[in-house]
Amino acid sequence: MRRIPGFSLIEILVVVVVIGILAATVTPKFLHANEKATITATSEDLQAIANALAMYMAKNGSFPRDVNRMRVVNELTPYFKSDNPFAKPTPIGGVYDYEGPPNWNPAQISIRKNGSNVYTATEAQRLDEYMDNGDLKTGRLREHGSRLAYYFDGQ
Repeated sequence: MRRIPGFSLIEILVVVVVIGILAATVTPKFLHANEKATITATSEDLQAIANALAMYMAKNGSFPRDVNRMRVVNELTPYFKSDNPFAKPTPIGGVYDYEGPPNWNPAQISIRKNGSNVYTATEAQRLDEYMDNGDLKTGRLREHGSRLAYYFDGQ
């Protein structure tokens, strides 16, 4: 009897099982990588806005007035190295909004829910854990109703 060269059924099953085990260990890491990237991008946007506000204040002696969102976008655009975060939706959902004098003290950057573009409570909690103290009721990042407020302390 002549044998045909090839793999036996047992060898094929072993390879499939090993590939399945590798896939099961690697897949969760890739799923969480996207969430971490979203939180990191939002944090970087908030830091960029805080830096732009600090430069604006250093040049003008005060924060921009809190009038409307698009006016602040235009006033702060020269202070960003790249795109102005106010001009786009936030990575976690919603839009950035500036809350400053004369209506707000201290100045703050809000993430407001915008129609169907909203952040979840889990994303808000993860952002607070990444940037602050993990408690949305205290610290620099706080939840107020339907918005997150990042308190700017560069005064």
